[in-house]
Amino acid sequence: MKTIEIPKEFKRLFDNDWREAAIYGGRYSLKSHTVARYLLIKARESKIRVGCFREFQNSIAESSHQLLSDLIKEYELNDFKITDNSIVNTINGSDFLFKGLYLNEQSVKSIEGIDIGWVEEAQTVSEKSIEVLTPTIRNKNSKIIFTYNRIAEEDPIHKRLVIEGRPNTLKINVNYDIALKYGFLPEAVLSEIEDDKKFRPNLYKHKWLGEPESLGEGKIYNSWQKIDGVPQEARLERRYVDFGYSIDQTAIGEIYYWNGAYVINELLYQKGLSNKNIADFLVNLDNPKMLVIADSAEPKSIDEIRSFGVNMLPCEKGKDSVNYGIQLVKGLKMIATSKSNNIWKEYNNYYWKIDREGGILKVEDPKCPNHHMSGIRYGICSLVPVMRKSEYIKSLPSPAFKTRVNPAL
Repeated sequence: MKTIEIPKEFKRLFDNDWREAAIYGGRYSLKSHTVARYLLIKARESKIRVGCFREFQNSIAESSHQLLSDLIKEYELNDFKITDNSIVNTINGSDFLFKGLYLNEQSVKSIEGIDIGWVEEAQTVSEKSIEVLTPTIRNKNSKIIFTYNRIAEEDPIHKRLVIEGRPNTLKINVNYDIALKYGFLPEAVLSEIEDDKKFRPNLYKHKWLGEPESLGEGKIYNSWQKIDGVPQEARLERRYVDFGYSIDQTAIGEIYYWNGAYVINELLYQKGLSNKNIADFLVNLDNPKMLVIADSAEPKSIDEIRSFGVNMLPCEKGKDSVNYGIQLVKGLKMIATSKSNNIWKEYNNYYWKIDREGGILKVEDPKCPNHHMSGIRYGICSLVPVMRKSEYIKSLPSPAFKTRVNPAL
């Protein structure tokens, strides 16, 4: 059996005076590999239960199962038994389980006996998931470790642990220089880092130094304002629906015009709703005949909801319609009510994809839910006369985008 080595920069992990740990920084900073080694050491010292979590995990292949399995084989830790869905220490009974957090609230709440929780890719974890997870891990002296590369200035986990702070929090900020220091950085990766530093400084700062993406390069919407509630004199213009069911949430909101701006107000954000449920919700609102714009990808749902007396029409889609709608919304003064929690969560995490050269692709980033963002786009686009669309597109400034476009959009 080989000796498991832990860089001294992570030595504090073995202390017992912390409850939550924020371990963050750029790529190749040994965050995940070191935490995985730490967990294997702890699981051999005494019987513990380790919960390995991610916000999005559709299969075991998307979890930390593979990393832990590879380390077990590398260090010849023959006291661990690896199955397709779990890892168990055959001597003391320590075990590892793997679970996604998004839309999995009841399953996560039902987990018992977690001693150490490890959340990978924690920059994508929502406030709701954090609120569900932290009280679930409640064993005496239990700990939660969050490893992440920052996306935005106020990623929920970074805001919680670093910006605002929590009692008994361990903070470790590391970058690729740790791997370089201990001889774990391949030459090919070092060459890539040096090339990015020289020719793509913004990408270098985000990718290798762990700095959040600059607003001008990644974030889709900026400068939205927040208001306590819909002003009494605001005029209701549209409602919108973005369909969901078992996996995704159905998002329903309304769009008002007020004092030269559009005011967005969240009405519903829920999964498992049938078309009848949606129709009943809409017809029981004030002004039930208000026009509702819905995702045109579900014509059957629209027809059924219309049969229940809802004034619903499909949104207009076509070539480059996503980019057109986003550019249209960006050109308007936008306000959202403070109670529209899910609208604000999506707004804060709504980013363009960035390719490895730092270029912005004309594709929405799928890392975060964007149901309200899509619905708002449907509604706003319906307020611009169709005959003006081609003229409007021509008038838009050319965005500094790459030319690749997802044909599915």
